[in-house]
Amino acid sequence: MKTGLDKMTIIKVAADMADEKGIANVTLKVLAAKLGIKPPSLYKYFNGGLDELNKELMLYGWRSLEGEITKAAIGKAKDDAILAICSVYRNFAAGHKGLFEAMQWYNMYQSKENLQATQCMVSVFFQVLDAYDLSDEQKVHIVRMFRGFLQGFSSIESHGGYGNPLSVNDSFDFALRTMLNGIHDLQGGRKSEAAFEKNQSV
Repeated sequence: MKTGLDKMTIIKVAADMADEKGIANVTLKVLAAKLGIKPPSLYKYFNGGLDELNKELMLYGWRSLEGEITKAAIGKAKDDAILAICSVYRNFAAGHKGLFEAMQWYNMYQSKENLQATQCMVSVFFQVLDAYDLSDEQKVHIVRMFRGFLQGFSSIESHGGYGNPLSVNDSFDFALRTMLNGIHDLQGGRKSEAAFEKNQSV
């Protein structure tokens, strides 16, 4: 076994390969060659073979995004925090296309570990929404709305699925502005334009 090799090192190498070549091209054979070891040696770290490696990549991706989202939300509140979270999510997906692809295909009810994969992002969203005058039911709907939007928009964008020449950035901004205005309408508050303009550089 190659010295200095551990499970996390292998996962990080696999994640870089996924971003460079696409998750579908990360095989045990290709990964082993990159690491300078024999393919059977990987089973010491991933008993379930490629399926287990993909699961670990999924968890690694969500944990990495979790850290960036938590950092982005620190010191911010309400619209500012939501805009920061959404910006970080989109930028992460754009910068880690292969890893982001691996993150999408998981069954959250398959294990406690999988269930916790997106727990932090959801928790941060709920904490931010606590500052608004919303019912618990409305908060659940809003979190689902943002999760669906962010995952869907980022997935389509990473696959080059927006062919219209209209600016994709403008579409993303328009969607966020619309959703924030919807939140304000629910509580009869102000519109989101001021906070939105302030966060354009986030």
